[in-house]
Amino acid sequence: MVTYCDMVDIVPSIYRPQLETSLVRLQGTGAEDVKPEFANILTLPRGRLQSSGTSLAAVDFPVPQRGSESVVIDIEELMEWLARRVRIESLDSMGKYLLQFTELLDVIPQAVEAAKKHFPEAQLVMDVYQDPEIDDSYLVLYIRLKHYDDSVIERLEKAEAEFLNQLVNKRGWIQLTTDFRDP
Repeated sequence: MVTYCDMVDIVPSIYRPQLETSLVRLQGTGAEDVKPEFANILTLPRGRLQSSGTSLAAVDFPVPQRGSESVVIDIEELMEWLARRVRIESLDSMGKYLLQFTELLDVIPQAVEAAKKHFPEAQLVMDVYQDPEIDDSYLVLYIRLKHYDDSVIERLEKAEAEFLNQLVNKRGWIQLTTDFRDP
């Protein structure tokens, strides 16, 4: 069985992220076989990359494109891109969710860009929502504003309309909403 560590040695360095941001080590081929090790490797409190001491704010990451040698690398690149644009509440939960629902990797940047377009003044917060009553979870992108007015719901609907059709026939979900909290 090939592990993630073995794959890092096989994948040419051009495909590897520059920062030490390994999120998981693969133990099998399915998401259920993945052992998360996020907490010990990467901590992103309020947009700072702690593992190397480098601020992600100093690096401009392009929109991630899928198609690298490994889905883990694709997830790492997306997480780095997200860290520059949104506050990530639970890095561990996000990583697990993305490993399970890799089809969303292409939709997430569209959702973030749509939210930024319609809410340039907002703080964006991404998390995994776990329904307390049933076994269901999905990504949630919260819009947090200093002032909420009558246009918020209409703007939410317009932003969501820009990526909603990309979720058709995909496993997983991303919900754009607000929790009416202050940024």
